[in-house]
Amino acid sequence: MTRFLIVSAFVLLAINAVEARSQERTQSVRFARCSNGTELNKSLDALKLQGGDTVYKAAESLLTKARTVRGCRTQIVQALISRMALATDLTTNNYENYFLWLHGASLLAELNATEALDLLISNLNLSDGWSTSISESHLPALVAVLKIGLPAIPKLQIVLSSDSQAHRRNFAAFAIAYIGGTQARRALTNALPRETDPCVKNFLRISLQAFDNKASPNHISSALNGKWLSAFYCR
Repeated sequence: MTRFLIVSAFVLLAINAVEARSQERTQSVRFARCSNGTELNKSLDALKLQGGDTVYKAAESLLTKARTVRGCRTQIVQALISRMALATDLTTNNYENYFLWLHGASLLAELNATEALDLLISNLNLSDGWSTSISESHLPALVAVLKIGLPAIPKLQIVLSSDSQAHRRNFAAFAIAYIGGTQARRALTNALPRETDPCVKNFLRISLQAFDNKASPNHISSALNGKWLSAFYCR
């Protein structure tokens, strides 16, 4: 009986050791799959295309790995940030650079990549130049910031209070007001008396008026949404 217990214990230890080595190999393989530079670069290159099955598969692969493979999210987010930071000049390779931003910003928003906020906010007004409508296809960085939401407000507030370009302050005010909340009201209220541009100043004023919303306090009232958008476009 004693011999049986000893043998059983030995077998159990051996099984545990095999399982441990198997888990280590699985984790190693997963990390290797994520860190394969060639594969990652191929997926990022695919994001330069306008659309289609190649873009869809590349985006889905990046999202799946970022969400399921240990350590992969950070690697993918940093790779996207690095690539997109080199693609902000739309006067050269404009289509490829813009599509990289279009698909890349969407992925960063899906991953709630707050570490990409500096890059996204510095390119709030990056546009395809075809339309001024607020949509992902025309203003990908702005829409990504709106999706990330509240964590963006402190950084947007810095732009609103100190950026020298009025149109960038206007975009920051739009994003803050769209996200909404008490922190947003405070940021808009503090910016109003210091704002010197008449269009931005009026937009701040209308935004605060639209925040007086009984149904959803400190968020844009649906009744004033049209007036609010007109003020953003300085109409």
